[in-house]
Amino acid sequence: MNSPSDRYLRQHTALASGVLLALLLLPLAIWLLGVELPRLLPREHLTGFHTAAELFAVVVAVLVFAVGYHVIDRRRVAASLLLACAFLAVALLDFLHLMTYPAMPDFITPNSTQQTLFFWLAARLVGAAALLVYVALPMAARSDGPPRGVYLAGSLLLVACLAWVGLWHAGSIPPLFDQADGLTPFKIGLEALVIALHLATLALLALRRELLHRPGMPLVAAALVVSMGSGMFFMFYEDLTDTPFILGHLYKLAAYLLIYQGLFLASVRSPLERMYQAHHDIELRERRYQQLVETAPDGVLVTDVNGRIVMANRNIERLFGYHRQQLLGQSVELLVPEHLRERHRAHRQAHTDSINRRTMGQVPHLRGRHIDGSEFPVDISLNAFDDTEGRRITAFIRDITNRQRREARIQHQATHDSLTGLPNRWLLHDRLNQGIAQAEHHDYLIALMLLDLDNFKMVNDTFGHGEGDQLLKAVAARLQGTLDQEATIGRFGGDEFMILLTQVEDEQAIGAVAERILGIFNTPFQTEHARNLTTTGSLGIALYPRDARDERNLVRYADMAMYEAKHSGRNTYAFFSQHLDAQVHEEQRLQQRLQQALENGDLELHYQPLLDVASNRIIGVEALTRWTDAELGPVAPARFIASAEANGLILPLGDWVIRDACKQLAQWARVGLKLDVSINISAVQFRQHDLVERLRAALETTGAPPECLEIEVTETVAMADVALTREQLRGLKALGIRVALDDFGTGYSSLAYLKSLPIDKLKIDRSFIADIGQDPESEMILRSIVHLGHSLGLSLVAEGVESAAQQAFLRDIGCDIYQGWLHSRAMPPQALADCLHARPI
Repeated sequence: MNSPSDRYLRQHTALASGVLLALLLLPLAIWLLGVELPRLLPREHLTGFHTAAELFAVVVAVLVFAVGYHVIDRRRVAASLLLACAFLAVALLDFLHLMTYPAMPDFITPNSTQQTLFFWLAARLVGAAALLVYVALPMAARSDGPPRGVYLAGSLLLVACLAWVGLWHAGSIPPLFDQADGLTPFKIGLEALVIALHLATLALLALRRELLHRPGMPLVAAALVVSMGSGMFFMFYEDLTDTPFILGHLYKLAAYLLIYQGLFLASVRSPLERMYQAHHDIELRERRYQQLVETAPDGVLVTDVNGRIVMANRNIERLFGYHRQQLLGQSVELLVPEHLRERHRAHRQAHTDSINRRTMGQVPHLRGRHIDGSEFPVDISLNAFDDTEGRRITAFIRDITNRQRREARIQHQATHDSLTGLPNRWLLHDRLNQGIAQAEHHDYLIALMLLDLDNFKMVNDTFGHGEGDQLLKAVAARLQGTLDQEATIGRFGGDEFMILLTQVEDEQAIGAVAERILGIFNTPFQTEHARNLTTTGSLGIALYPRDARDERNLVRYADMAMYEAKHSGRNTYAFFSQHLDAQVHEEQRLQQRLQQALENGDLELHYQPLLDVASNRIIGVEALTRWTDAELGPVAPARFIASAEANGLILPLGDWVIRDACKQLAQWARVGLKLDVSINISAVQFRQHDLVERLRAALETTGAPPECLEIEVTETVAMADVALTREQLRGLKALGIRVALDDFGTGYSSLAYLKSLPIDKLKIDRSFIADIGQDPESEMILRSIVHLGHSLGLSLVAEGVESAAQQAFLRDIGCDIYQGWLHSRAMPPQALADCLHARPI
């Protein structure tokens, strides 16, 4: 709420602005025109005037502090405390200014004009700076700043420091007044600084419209203008007795009064006005009380200290079936089920005098009794109050039958799988932890089983996810029908189910249960669309306490055993054993060592020659990764490449192969050795959208000739996404790189796709080469592949050639290139160079 002064300023803006402008221009005009002002007071009265004026200023500043320190604007706590304590400092500095006035008796040290002017300017600067900070600080509902004592201590410390300087070291400050020339430029400059601070505060206040419209702020703006006028008077007076000196003090007093009125009287008045409004609101609420009670959504019941009902609203009638007139004067136990009445009465009598406010939900399992004798769950909120007739207890009563049903449904949804209705992963973990705790206490065996459906992805891909969901529901139903109440069955995630057996006797009994579980897959599952789906399951089993004594490791070991069952041919079960754990740790160790090998550069490329079948000349090489680890020794490529694909290291490994092979190719090219180099690209690498750019960068960085580089992509990878393959291969061909289709004959190539792909070579899988001379069908397939490749204009490369008979057969059917141990294994670059010197290309 705005004060009357605020309202007057806002209603008479033009008049107020004119008066303030006149007050501001008066000292400026006197100064610029050099007007000689008549003396307002005789010299002998000036000391008394100055003393009275400064004492009045001190009192007003102390009032500003006292009111502001205790009546704080709740939206501007930090700003209010800062300004209040700053004005305490101003009051003390004004007092020091008064006491060190030359005409006054010596205060602590001999009084001087330098001292009194120092304390004067200190008070002006502190006040101006405080007003600027007050306006600049943001509005907030609370203060995260220091407690108010810190502001007060800071204010007193500031005054103490300034007093120490002004009383004992005033001579170290540049002169402020010269007996011959009057005010010094330094003193005038400080007065100008005060005016500038006030001007900045006014500008900031004009920008902060929200703050300017708060109570008292227009008066603060007026105080800033008057204080600027005061500063002008104190910039051109000649001594401490002339008229500008007197007018400056009068302006200063007016500014202090405006600040006090604007900032703090409004702060006192506003709470009083709010209290009056609050009293008015209370009366209004009392008039509405009865209406609100009647329209409350809950039943409202009021009793006396003896439990007699004195008031009931219409919802009490709806909840309990009694008319309110039947309830008045009756014991509240009438509304409590008969078997609970005595306990309720004893509890009420024991706690009536000490009852505290109780909100809904604090006491569970409360029951109410309908007039027909039926019971229903209720939630009750209690409150006690005193009126003219004594202590009263108010009870808000709510029927929570529907809420309990909703909560039960939500609880079930939170702990059960929405598709199968089985316990979900969260509830399974909870049951498993409970089972472990009970087994530890009673010393019995627990079996944790993980069941995974074999080839479930094929069902989804072939018949759709809807049919896959139907299969999961059918499996869940059979599991429940088979195990009945002897196990906890839940859906662990995806196509995995967890079965928890507690209090089992031995492994033989567990194996019998496992056989029954796998037996549910002997009959096809029928879905809602009358489709019969056949599937099998792989079951892994871990035991407590034999295998693990905690939930996390039991689940992990059961999962490992489940994968062991899959590796054993599926549709079977496997118990966890320590060799499985050893395998996992060995795989983890392999992955860690491979990571270190990549980081330390411990891998190397060997090169296996590719030879012309007809002439037996080396025409190229295939780059193959080799790794000999300091701890593991030589590691087979099939082993560490499979590990790299499993843990994501295949990408950095592939990038290293590309860079190293290109570097070697460039080195050979620089010495005049024209040799084609083939690089194998993994499936993950081939799917990278920036594969072409990576190869381009490697070629440009190393200077390798792209026409000598060949990329090998397996047939399976190429045919997995023909559109992507076509895009990637065209990008490679645009760089000048040649492309070979590796492991040809093992996949599912379409001749139409094969013809449309921009490839240069077909590499025949070694499985066909091994059957030469042993399997006529393989030989026939080889003849067909060579004929097909030549008809498409492709070169044919045979892998894994190990005998002269195989080479002779390949020569007879017209195969172009071969590689294998018949000539040599893959060898380091230097060994290859020696071989090339012995047998020139």
